[in-house]
Amino acid sequence: MTYRKAFRTFLIGAGLIVSTACTSMEGIVSDPDYLSTGAIVEDSSTAYSGQLSCMKWSTPAEKPRIAVGDIRDMTGRFSTFEGAVATQGASLMVMSAVSQAGFPLAERLDTAVAEQELEFANNRLISEAGEPTEDYRKVFTGSIAGSDYILLGGITELNFNVHSDVREARIGPVVGGERHYAMTVALDLRLVNATDLSVVNLVSQRKIIRGREIRAGVFEFIGDTTIDIGMGERAQEP
Repeated sequence: MTYRKAFRTFLIGAGLIVSTACTSMEGIVSDPDYLSTGAIVEDSSTAYSGQLSCMKWSTPAEKPRIAVGDIRDMTGRFSTFEGAVATQGASLMVMSAVSQAGFPLAERLDTAVAEQELEFANNRLISEAGEPTEDYRKVFTGSIAGSDYILLGGITELNFNVHSDVREARIGPVVGGERHYAMTVALDLRLVNATDLSVVNLVSQRKIIRGREIRAGVFEFIGDTTIDIGMGERAQEP
């Protein structure tokens, strides 16, 4: 598999991961402290994690180094009560996907602390012991690893209720129904050569997210009293 084909496969997978990120919980935790501490921390995985891990072993061992830029929310969707609707952590998700696929990373997203460290080192203020010494940290030319490719892009679409289907029935006090709805989210990513800034590849992925609601119950008026007994289930694809 050539690097270009591998990158295109990866870009498609990374786009789907960001737009369909999900976690799973299996069984009930047997930890005696579970009731007091809640659920344990688990690794976050998606339906595409297996494919990314496979890519790690099916592509050449020496892979180009990738720098991930700011994958921004370009949808403009904002809720007064909940804030931004789309995830604000797309860059971090892409970095996780790049690493899981076996590509080495070059940090370019948050270099504030590294730049401060470099400034201290240039002024001969940093040593291993943290005490005055002549054995201060040396800064050598070319000591920072460069990137071969840069990943850029953004979340470009988030549309709600592109399709909905409602089926409800009531026979006397018995009420039942089912609702289906769908929304779309899209991500555009481009791979840029870090040497000449040429765009090597570009992908645009859209995911339809489906949800459903099933409910059943009894609703009845007895005098001035309302009796409402119901059961329901809601499920939305992550």
